[in-house]
Amino acid sequence: MIHLVKHDNNDKGQNSYSDQSKNIELDSVTTGTSGEVRVFSFWDESNPVREAKMVIPQITNRTVADQVKRLLFTIHLMIEIAKSKRPNLGNIPPLIAHTSEGDAVLIEWIFPDFRVGFNIELNPNESGWHLVSNKKLDEVTASGQLGDMDTIIHTLLGFILSNI
Repeated sequence: MIHLVKHDNNDKGQNSYSDQSKNIELDSVTTGTSGEVRVFSFWDESNPVREAKMVIPQITNRTVADQVKRLLFTIHLMIEIAKSKRPNLGNIPPLIAHTSEGDAVLIEWIFPDFRVGFNIELNPNESGWHLVSNKKLDEVTASGQLGDMDTIIHTLLGFILSNI
């Protein structure tokens, strides 16, 4: 379980949540009071990262394991925020994760008309993301480095939610 503490940043008009190791900026969360503790269960049985998290014990490289944990946590957190705004969001399919030689990890989200994936590498600068769609969604192909993970996941989740 990860405990996030909300911090009001009134001068920016934003709030931030922080855990022991990361600060996650969320400009869309407005509930609660300053210093209120929010608890998000990363391992909740109903979340779409549950299946993908099963790969974590197989990862021997700590850097890769930490990247995978952060990616899955960020995805789960952003989905929970989306569900709080759109209660009729419905079920989101599970992420699928695979390890390869050298401890690299491929995580994919497969939908009927598109797929979104993340490759987590030993060198975090080589980790990336991709989006591929079929003709129904104009055969979009996009990819890039995973550098600003929060922004990338937020953008990809926006695409996902508008096309499911």
